[in-house]
Amino acid sequence: MPGISFKLLAPAAPAAAVLTATLALCLAANAAGVDQIVSYQSSVSSDGGGPLDLVAEVNYDDTFVNAPIAVVMHTYSQADDATQQNIGRVRANAQRLRDKGFFTINVAMRGRDGSDGSRDSGGVEIYDIYDAVEWVKATYPDRVNAENVHITGYSGGGGNVLSALTKFPDYFNLGSSFFGISDYGYSATNGWYNKGASGSHQAQMNADMGGPPYVLGSPTAFLDAYQARASNLASKNNPYSETHLFVNNDEVQTPPIQDTSYRDFAIAEAASPGEFDNITVHIGNQNLYVDFNNNNMNEPNERQYWPHAVPSENVQDSGEAWYLSRLLNNEIPAPVLNSQDDFFVAGFVKTRAFEAWVGDGQNGAAALSYSLADLEKSFNVELLSSNLDLPVRLSVETDDWAGQSIEVWLNGNQIETFVGGAVYTNDDLHHNDSLVLRASAVPEPKAAAALCVPFLLALAFRQARTVTGAAAPCYVRLAASGRNGISM
Repeated sequence: MPGISFKLLAPAAPAAAVLTATLALCLAANAAGVDQIVSYQSSVSSDGGGPLDLVAEVNYDDTFVNAPIAVVMHTYSQADDATQQNIGRVRANAQRLRDKGFFTINVAMRGRDGSDGSRDSGGVEIYDIYDAVEWVKATYPDRVNAENVHITGYSGGGGNVLSALTKFPDYFNLGSSFFGISDYGYSATNGWYNKGASGSHQAQMNADMGGPPYVLGSPTAFLDAYQARASNLASKNNPYSETHLFVNNDEVQTPPIQDTSYRDFAIAEAASPGEFDNITVHIGNQNLYVDFNNNNMNEPNERQYWPHAVPSENVQDSGEAWYLSRLLNNEIPAPVLNSQDDFFVAGFVKTRAFEAWVGDGQNGAAALSYSLADLEKSFNVELLSSNLDLPVRLSVETDDWAGQSIEVWLNGNQIETFVGGAVYTNDDLHHNDSLVLRASAVPEPKAAAALCVPFLLALAFRQARTVTGAAAPCYVRLAASGRNGISM
């Protein structure tokens, strides 16, 4: 209603949050901020010179120890590589997070700001985010908390957040997307291509995906590429990471359906009520405020309205206030993968237990059901794209079966045996294939006393009192030493 502002009361700030804020202020007085462009390599993509060389910016405080990691994703549009405008556009946002206690990573997606490779609008480029975080964990092990990682982004960067959450479902503690993109064009009605994208954005998607998803309402040969980037279809993969989606009720560039479909598609696939309570959609309103500090005042950094632009300090604060102090206090747990579930593989998916790729990761999708038991890991593949001949590559961790003999069964037939401990890969799975890995059970060692019980019966007859040397039968040695309560 015009002229009326609404205010929601937030819970009182916990003592831990107040302590965190106080410590942050104290550290700021004696700290020196570090802002550095770094280079790292892709673990999945190469060119003529070897693995792609990628670029990111790290911002941290030189006093940091065990700091939580924040990944900050730049917007969709191309920028000048020479001046690194993509990184620069969100540098202030990253540095605000640094000043609050986070080690920040500002990823320059491939093909931008000096990163090798070609951009692909939420395809394999999403792996660059994972590689950047892993590089930081390895390079700054004492400065960062490897078990506390969150990702945030704006517009196209928000789309990267949603893609990362669904392609790496057990990796991020939290994700926040400001007016992000969950469907680049797979839906003819609500996909971004036909609902919100500008002409220049459509041209960029044509270049990245090969062409438009539809022509005169009919699907094109490129629709599979849009399906491989539809994170709303894959949102059911992640019931773990706390997820905040910020979008205004009057947003036109990336309408609210991009966020509500992400939530609603997940809920529709829930195995039990509340499974996807981790996803919250915040619909912004120009007159809506949340009283985070409980002072009964409408303050600029409490206004729940996020204009479509790189957020100002107040706008950024008004979203991050929902979760930032809990991240700083390690109160948001690291995700733990379900032992069995069904995934929508939009191009690829990577978990701590396994990784699956449909084709090259950019032009297909599949349903993947899995079950991870103590002695058996099973996977079923069903291709969902128009091309049912695409191969699926599946890699499975077997370090929990180190040294054991592993049988591999494909569609009910044993195809090989190997010794567990390394990653097992089958790169030629197809539509409706079933793959099962079975580990041989390792017998539990039996207690020496149990092995010798039959011999202990002889003790009643005092048949071997005089045999006490090292070579004596076990029943004599046990008895002579007085073990198991028996004294000779």
